[in-house]
Amino acid sequence: MLRLRVYTRERQLVDQDVREVTAPGTYGEIGVLPDHAALVTTLEPGVLSYRETDGAVARIEITGGFAEVRDNVMTVLADAGEDIVR
Repeated sequence: MLRLRVYTRERQLVDQDVREVTAPGTYGEIGVLPDHAALVTTLEPGVLSYRETDGAVARIEITGGFAEVRDNVMTVLADAGEDIVR
């Protein structure tokens, strides 16, 4: 599994195990699976989506930020973000 943590300035939006994450990178979408190589990147405004352990897909609209992937943990520091209803 991959641990996903998403923070904005105001609050923590996500802290849970997920199967995969797709994020809006500066040069296109970034797909992250368990055991991904270490990575630090900027994020553009767009939709960050992730597949939960039960297979459901959740989405968060972000206004940009940064992401780090290391040791099966993806940490996203978003300028702002809101859950999108599934």
